[in-house]
Amino acid sequence: MATKTAVTRPRLAAINRRQMVMRTIDVERLIEEDHPARAIWELVGRLDLSRYYAEIAAVEGRAGREHTDPQVLISLWLYAYSRGIGSAREMARRCEYEPAFQWLCGLEPISHRTLSGFRCEQKAALDDLFVQVLGMLSAEGLITMERVTLDGTKIKANAGGNTFRRKETMEAHLQLAREQVRLMEEQAAAEEQMARRQVAARRRAARQRQSRLEAAVREVERLQRAKKDDRDSYVARASSTDPEAHVMRNGEGGTVPSYNVQLVTDTAHGLIVNVEATTDAVDHHQLEPALERCAQTLGRHPGQIVADGDYTNHASVAAAASGGVDFYGSWQESWKPGERDAQGRRAAFLASAFPYQAEHDCFTCPAGETLTHHAIQNREHGVRIHVYRAPREACRQCALRSACAPPKARPQWVRSITRLQEPAATLAFKAKMATEAAQQIYAQRSRIAEFPHAWIKERCGLRQFRCRGRLKATMEATWAALSYNLTRWFALRRRPTLTHAALAPA
Repeated sequence: MATKTAVTRPRLAAINRRQMVMRTIDVERLIEEDHPARAIWELVGRLDLSRYYAEIAAVEGRAGREHTDPQVLISLWLYAYSRGIGSAREMARRCEYEPAFQWLCGLEPISHRTLSGFRCEQKAALDDLFVQVLGMLSAEGLITMERVTLDGTKIKANAGGNTFRRKETMEAHLQLAREQVRLMEEQAAAEEQMARRQVAARRRAARQRQSRLEAAVREVERLQRAKKDDRDSYVARASSTDPEAHVMRNGEGGTVPSYNVQLVTDTAHGLIVNVEATTDAVDHHQLEPALERCAQTLGRHPGQIVADGDYTNHASVAAAASGGVDFYGSWQESWKPGERDAQGRRAAFLASAFPYQAEHDCFTCPAGETLTHHAIQNREHGVRIHVYRAPREACRQCALRSACAPPKARPQWVRSITRLQEPAATLAFKAKMATEAAQQIYAQRSRIAEFPHAWIKERCGLRQFRCRGRLKATMEATWAALSYNLTRWFALRRRPTLTHAALAPA
């Protein structure tokens, strides 16, 4: 007969979540010796933070609440961005349970208001901090400024598309906001029974809303004055929450309120040397300001600068030449050959098909008529446009008039073409970019210029600004760029044998 086996139950350890446990915590052992938080803390401790300390009103020997050490706040923000955290509330929560944040703040709780206010205040001190780090990187040979790249990316602003209003609507909201501030000032004495901090917070929020609406009205008026044509259908709009944010087209093809963040990156090791948030949706006019910022913060211009076709124009070439900077870019020709142009002309009747005789300074049309010099139009940055016209009677009686003239041309119509006379700097630039050496330099642009943007968005989590206003957006982007530089620096220091020769392609 088969024997029956006894049914046994496994003995498991019970979980008691209702108990209270007292533990001894060694703060120094919360994180390992080579943890990135320690490296950030030690590095920040080597920097001159006197600009931050000078703003602290609480001093020894006088009454006042103790101020949080700026070294702690700087280290927390740099470490948070390296972990992809840009929310002050999330940082405050992590200071309560995550070991690295606990070690940085010494188990002392820090309010999200303290963290948020510190990030967007004292821009001069933050810029000085950024320059100090660049100086340390330059001292180790990681930044040379021999060649830099310039590139921009759109980062969503802290404003919704439905916050954009016309001037009339904005003024109506502004009137209501001013009335609300007036009533709150009058009722302040009657609200003594409420918490003072709560009353102050409400009054501060009302004043901030009034300030943003006033700035929005000014921005609408500026946009209306700056419009390029006299279309009656054009109506300027601005956001009631972030007046300086402009609607821009993003990489996905949509349009959202954004800022255009410009990064100047040193090509030696891909480190960021300058960052700025701009309100221009296009990069057409951004090269000259970038060179000026480099000269102001670093004391000198780079030797070479590489940028894509959005930056390449007469103004950029002239600015680089005047600053002694060797510029490499992709010139975008405005005219591209095709079978017909916008007026329906065939290829043989396009202006580019008319042969030019330099010795006589004239053009010859397909009918054999000569187009002589008629006028000169002076444009910006030394550009001149020469206008050439055919004889009036020859155009009226020309057998090829139907193919050369527009479909609805008037009887007195005369064929004219233009010749562009570019400045010497532009001609030298185009000749240089036609060489193989220049093309090889430009081919390295994308992998160096676009990588920091991808890092800041993916690793630092900066896909949307949490601060409002161009100045604060620039500061937020600077924190992310500073965190990126430190992360790259630590990675390079862990590879001391990695030299320029090792990085060179085989």
